[in-house]
Amino acid sequence: MVDRRYQLGMAWRMLLAFLLFFAIGIFLVFAPSMFGLLVGASLEELEPAGREFLILHRRIWPAVLFVLAGVFAYTALFSHRIAGPIYRINAVLQAMLRGEYPKSVALRKADHFHETAELLERLSRQLAGQREGDPQGSPADSGETR
Repeated sequence: MVDRRYQLGMAWRMLLAFLLFFAIGIFLVFAPSMFGLLVGASLEELEPAGREFLILHRRIWPAVLFVLAGVFAYTALFSHRIAGPIYRINAVLQAMLRGEYPKSVALRKADHFHETAELLERLSRQLAGQREGDPQGSPADSGETR
């Protein structure tokens, strides 16, 4: 994990959001059985609702645990494709503040923010050109044509 706080925070927030939506879905699934148990007057009316309630209970909770664990793991892995580039971009910005101008920002193929990294590379080359005495930077570095 590159940014543990960000990645785990995002995973927990996603997990809570899915849990909220899942709780609403569970309520909708169990509502008919609960209603039957609440209004049933005789055993003949209560038995089918109770049986259905128990069957749903046995089938749904193991699935819930599996799905929530999967959502948490997927979110942690997915957030790595966001946190990694942000970490690298921040490192390049820190280097630029120290007067160093890296020529590239290395991102993995599946990472997000490739366009931002390219802009940062162009800015770094332009600032390096200005530092070397070219007040406008070179046209190739700034992306402009003259």
